[in-house]
Amino acid sequence: MVTFTGYIVELEAARIRVAPNLEAEPFDGIVFHLDEQIGDISTLTVGQFVRVEHSEMMTKSLPPQAAAHRIDVL
Repeated sequence: MVTFTGYIVELEAARIRVAPNLEAEPFDGIVFHLDEQIGDISTLTVGQFVRVEHSEMMTKSLPPQAAAHRIDVL
């Protein structure tokens, strides 16, 4: 497992996009697909500073995508 720290810039039911800053371009950051271990994401909001623990395997798409296993609000 590895981690990525940044701001939530997009939030959907099954995925979030986290970028290094809030003014991120659409292809900046990483899109994280949320697995069942994460549980309730209703407390997450756009703009929060988070650390995402994710699998090392990422797609080569822009932005890259990975499976998130844990999200900590910092």
